[in-house]
Amino acid sequence: MSKLKSLTIDKRDNVKGLHTYCSKCKCLTTARVCGKTKKRISSCKFPQFHKFKVIKAIPGSGSKKKRTKILATRDINEAIKQKIIFENELEVNQYQATPILVVEEEEKIMPMLLIDCMAYYIGYLNNEGAELHQIKERSKGHIDEVERAFRYFCKSLKRNKVDHTILEIDSLNDKMVGMYHDYLLNIRKLANATYNKYIATIRQFIMWLVDKKDYRIKNPFKSVIRKVQATNNEIIYQDEFESLLKVIKPENGLKKFPSGTTKDLYRYWLKNAFKLALETGLRREEFMTLKFSNIIEKDELPRYIRVENFKVNRAKDIKAEKSKQYKLIPVTKGLREMFEDLNYSENRNTELYIIAPEAKVMRKTLMDKASKAFTHFWAITGIDKEIQLKNLRKTYLTALANHFGDSANLISDHANMAVLKKHYINNEKMVDKASDFSVFEMS
Repeated sequence: MSKLKSLTIDKRDNVKGLHTYCSKCKCLTTARVCGKTKKRISSCKFPQFHKFKVIKAIPGSGSKKKRTKILATRDINEAIKQKIIFENELEVNQYQATPILVVEEEEKIMPMLLIDCMAYYIGYLNNEGAELHQIKERSKGHIDEVERAFRYFCKSLKRNKVDHTILEIDSLNDKMVGMYHDYLLNIRKLANATYNKYIATIRQFIMWLVDKKDYRIKNPFKSVIRKVQATNNEIIYQDEFESLLKVIKPENGLKKFPSGTTKDLYRYWLKNAFKLALETGLRREEFMTLKFSNIIEKDELPRYIRVENFKVNRAKDIKAEKSKQYKLIPVTKGLREMFEDLNYSENRNTELYIIAPEAKVMRKTLMDKASKAFTHFWAITGIDKEIQLKNLRKTYLTALANHFGDSANLISDHANMAVLKKHYINNEKMVDKASDFSVFEMS
């Protein structure tokens, strides 16, 4: 049995509008050169994917709109006949689309180099070329993390003398996954949770190429075993929180970084920001974007805070105001006292931010300042405990579960108690609650 050869068109058989095409690379192979590798088509290892393709520009469209048809035959004479028949059908139907016709704005060549595919994916995340119904809001932080994962992967290849600039996406293998694994753990020295995130980013990128863009490639990242993540459900107690507030002073704000630079991390609004975080259990973006208009009154007293559930709305791509999900946070005694200190009676129902209303910088900038400042001032307390800004949320949710039991998730707006217990509730505190429990209390 003779070996199948690459499909080409001899000069004497050259007919306008008839081309050779590779259905694997999704590109034309005209002039006997692969549109992907730019190498001679005779060196292609997949001649079985080569087809004849007819491309006919629609008159009056300036060659921007085309009708195309991929032919089943590999015989040049038969291909020429089918081309003529196809073009006649187009004229009879006035170039209207039928089930066998495909509209192409322009011939699209799917990238195959790793770095081009990465750029392709970043463009997708930024909604480049997306139709209105396909546009999805993604944070700059998320896209920055994807780009960082790509940089780390390319660096891991470069360290092992693999030229990532000419590496094709279908050449990825387990050995390269091992290079990335080693780079993340032994060079970057990432924690397990961060390692898992960067592995997942590359895995999702390749899955997108396979599932959404029909790339016929394997995903070697599917076999990577996730690292066990230690959940930090530490909470902060009242005396510890008061110690934190005491050290938040202008004179304690200076922090010297390893680079040698010194920054002043003190802001007058920090105490109120941390109180708001503790008394609401909200995520950083949620409590830093609260406005006085979010406070709902009852009997002329603030009773609830109506908060948009950013996480759910973004995950479900909900943009219409009437469809967005909100959660109600009860206003505690501590919150009412803080609101009064912030001139609630004058600012009620206004669009002023509760925290740093006069700030001219973006809220994202203030969020980052709050996180860094919390870590800095917590270190000054000298309390030997691993606490970050997000642990204030865990403290609130633990107290909520302590008080309301299995109904706590109805207030916290979590799907069920299992999520709370796994990620937020401090088990030690819950065990303390049972210290006066008696097995024979029903006797």
